[in-house]
Amino acid sequence: MSELKMELQAALVDLGHKSAFDLLLKEAWNSEQAAMGNSTLPTVCDKLNIMAAIHNRKLIASLVRDLNEKQSTIEKLEEKIVSLEDKLNQEIKKTRQVANERVP
Repeated sequence: MSELKMELQAALVDLGHKSAFDLLLKEAWNSEQAAMGNSTLPTVCDKLNIMAAIHNRKLIASLVRDLNEKQSTIEKLEEKIVSLEDKLNQEIKKTRQVANERVP
């Protein structure tokens, strides 16, 4: 890990890539060192890639859950808007009818 950090991260030009590398190291690789150590995959890079893919999948699942919750909230709000629009249109219609009845 320290070799990757010194050799690969130091060679990265893009600051966003350096930051992403730090996040992988912190969030995916360090927390699962035991799993990677017990793995029978042939190279360290294979283990790192698998852990990065697993971590990305976890993040995607979390984002999908958040998106579904937000979509549900949006749908409920849209239903409320339609209901309020219907009530408003009914009130406008009643008001017009009352106004038309008053006109001789």
